Amino acid sequence: MFNRAGIIFFSLLVSSVAFAKKPKFSDQQVAAMAPKYFARDHLSPPLKRVRIYPEENKKVFELEIEVNRNRYEGEMEYAVGAMSSICQYARVPFDKFVVVMVPTYRGQERERLEATAACSINYFVHKRVKYQRWVEKCTSITTL
Repeated sequence: MFNRAGIIFFSLLVSSVAFAKKPKFSDQQVAAMAPKYFARDHLSPPLKRVRIYPEENKKVFELEIEVNRNRYEGEMEYAVGAMSSICQYARVPFDKFVVVMVPTYRGQERERLEATAACSINYFVHKRVKYQRWVEKCTSITTL
């Protein structure tokens, strides 16, 4: 069946796959991934701007999106989910996600969602946090 060399090769292959590290990306690579992530889904909200910046010794990833009043909450969650998916591979972890929501219609104010990055990744990617806890403990929304 297997000779000794085949068993050793198979063992090395399995161990290298099992212990393979996730790729780690720079901030510039992370920022470049966001438009591509949004472009692949025709139901994603229009992405207006991508920024990465320091704020009070914290690393912030910010997206500015256009929101439609009929799909407002889903678009906001889509943006944070996209950030979580992309940023789990960042070389240096992010501390905070910010989504600036610009309404597509007049008479509505812009809003800013702030979310803890680690908590959001645990909710969207690892499924370790329940929705209600994520909303109550990890997010805050302010009017601009």
